[in-house]
Amino acid sequence: MGQAPTSIDLFCGCGGFALGVKQAGFRTLAAIDVSADAIAVFRANFPEIPNVLQEDLRALRPERLAALMGTDCIDLIVGGPPCQGFSNVRRRDGANHGPRLVQDERRELYRHFLDYVAFFRPSVFVMENVPGIRSADGGRYFAAVQSGARAMDYRIHAQTVRAADYGAPQKRVRQLIIGTRAELPCFRPGLLRPTHTDHPVTLGEAIGDLPPLRAGQGTDPALYELKRRAQHLARRGRRFLHGVLEVNRAQALTAHCARLHSERDLRDFDRLREGENSKQAMMRGVVFEFPYDKTCFRDRYTRQSRGGLCILNCLA
Repeated sequence: MGQAPTSIDLFCGCGGFALGVKQAGFRTLAAIDVSADAIAVFRANFPEIPNVLQEDLRALRPERLAALMGTDCIDLIVGGPPCQGFSNVRRRDGANHGPRLVQDERRELYRHFLDYVAFFRPSVFVMENVPGIRSADGGRYFAAVQSGARAMDYRIHAQTVRAADYGAPQKRVRQLIIGTRAELPCFRPGLLRPTHTDHPVTLGEAIGDLPPLRAGQGTDPALYELKRRAQHLARRGRRFLHGVLEVNRAQALTAHCARLHSERDLRDFDRLREGENSKQAMMRGVVFEFPYDKTCFRDRYTRQSRGGLCILNCLA
């Protein structure tokens, strides 16, 4: 039996990409991130990976990493360069789009990802980011990643994916850029197929094993109630908690602490129906104690009905 294909993980964080790569049968030889906290968690999660480095990729050259690993032959490179410079929700210090565009050096970190691709020449690379990379600064960075990879003789496939379609209990949307060496079979869109569109993982399925907390409660670490976990797994939580989170490896809970909310906030939360946000509640007449600014809700919403276009006047 041959050896498992090899990979390296850039901007590795606490190891989400590494876990998927491991489950796909790859052997990760190195993982790199600038955050000390992320690296500490990564090392705890993946003690078998030999080179887990707290390094700035702008300073760590691929030649040095190859020397540490003892090889410059890698089958796969994965990584998610920081997304803050591309996010559509940036408001506080400017924006990533339009006339309020602010300079952000993190947008340039993709170049160092491509430096590693150029040196190691993996069969495949996968870069992940937020969908905003497609439009940030008029799409300049999205185009630059692809043109840079094509200049190195990689074929590029860009695909937007919804986490809920692949078994994660969240609405998160991500942009993948997949590169395949030109002499190899090209990645086909149909190879990346949703797996959970009929029965997405619900929030209850994902967190029903956790002991309930009141606002402000919780300790870190905390006792993992194994009986409660077993009961939840027997009912509905196995495919996510075992198949993705691997909770069977955990004997203690970490970071299970509830945020402290005021009594007024809790009363406002109690006015919401399951799955509803504050705007939807106000549209059906709910009055909150919190002084919401209704001016942002003075819009007209449309929906298609059988009888034609129905205009819903949602003036507050």
